[in-house]
Amino acid sequence: MEDWPRISPKSVRYIKLGEGGAWEKGCIEQGLLQFGTDSGSPETLQWAAEGRWSEFAASWRAVRSQGTSTRFTNETRFYFEAGPEDLWITFVGERFYWGFLEPGVPKPMQPDLSSVRTVRDGWRCVDREGKPLLKSNLPGSITSLAAYRGTSCSVKAAAHVVRRINAELSEEVKHAEIVRSELIHSLVPLIRRLGPRDFEVLVELIFGASGWRRIDSTGGTRKLLDLDLELPSTGERAFVQVKARTSQAEFEAYAQQGKDGVFSRMFYVYHTGAVTTDDEAITVIEATRLARMTLDAGLTDWVIRKAE
Repeated sequence: MEDWPRISPKSVRYIKLGEGGAWEKGCIEQGLLQFGTDSGSPETLQWAAEGRWSEFAASWRAVRSQGTSTRFTNETRFYFEAGPEDLWITFVGERFYWGFLEPGVPKPMQPDLSSVRTVRDGWRCVDREGKPLLKSNLPGSITSLAAYRGTSCSVKAAAHVVRRINAELSEEVKHAEIVRSELIHSLVPLIRRLGPRDFEVLVELIFGASGWRRIDSTGGTRKLLDLDLELPSTGERAFVQVKARTSQAEFEAYAQQGKDGVFSRMFYVYHTGAVTTDDEAITVIEATRLARMTLDAGLTDWVIRKAE
């Protein structure tokens, strides 16, 4: 958990840091929010200080359309008048950044007549639990903002943004998480009910769904290997030892035999017993983790049928 309290902003505003992201690097590194539309010109600073936004709009109508000048005016006015309770968000590459502005008058920047305001405590790209905020983990209602063609805009999915930053789940997601957890828990006894052959087939199906390909026979006179696998995309070799019931002593004996230099990884899969290891080259998969992998691989129905 981060050392800052949950946020509850008055508003949420998206900002594009320069055309084509030209100001992104400097703003993120220096904790600044930079704004264009001649916001740093002496005239704009004077008009803003005196609230003469009609004159600012008129200056833009001389060179732009009515719609564009109105948008520029609204965006610029919000930037000048934004307080410490207004949340600003942006995207830089695949990362989602957020922050609140310090009070104060924008500082003009030369020679492009832009201006900057300071982001309180700098831009952040993690939630309250310290987890990275990435485009790949955010819904389209938020990531679609990156395609906005203007400078800044209000955020319709404001409540969703705030929940993600606060690391809070919606009631619908909470319910889905509970149901998923219950399903995984209910799969464990069904997996333990599988016979040796079906258990091995389940493990092979799970690894196949992850991209691993079986390249050799199993069992027979080979005491060590149950599954000899290859990951075609990288050529990585791995072996999988499948045990219905096992113990720490049995695991350690297999682990010692497995260090023959042929395989880069070992997976030790079982459904009953207790095994631990600190060897980074060995992945231990017990019943609960296997149940989660079963669900992710879409094999829940297969297990139910086999366990009937």
